[in-house]
Amino acid sequence: MSLIQEIFLETDWEDVEQAQTACNQRATQLRAEGHTCTCTTLYRITDGRRVFLLEAQHPDTLEPDHKPSRRKPPSRRSTPRS
Repeated sequence: MSLIQEIFLETDWEDVEQAQTACNQRATQLRAEGHTCTCTTLYRITDGRRVFLLEAQHPDTLEPDHKPSRRKPPSRRSTPRS
């Protein structure tokens, strides 16, 4: 699965609390399905209205916190190169 992003605009609802509640309810639904969710409040630059951003990702597709280094250590030569 890939990243899920959903936007809840303040202007699409009667009041701000309804938009935020809708975002939180959707996050609860996705968490019940095993997704890791974050809800972020953003503000539109044009008019300052709120935008609630929901991002969800299934744990199977999460990036590992630490990736092992793929860099090889330098080789050691027994004889100097001429």
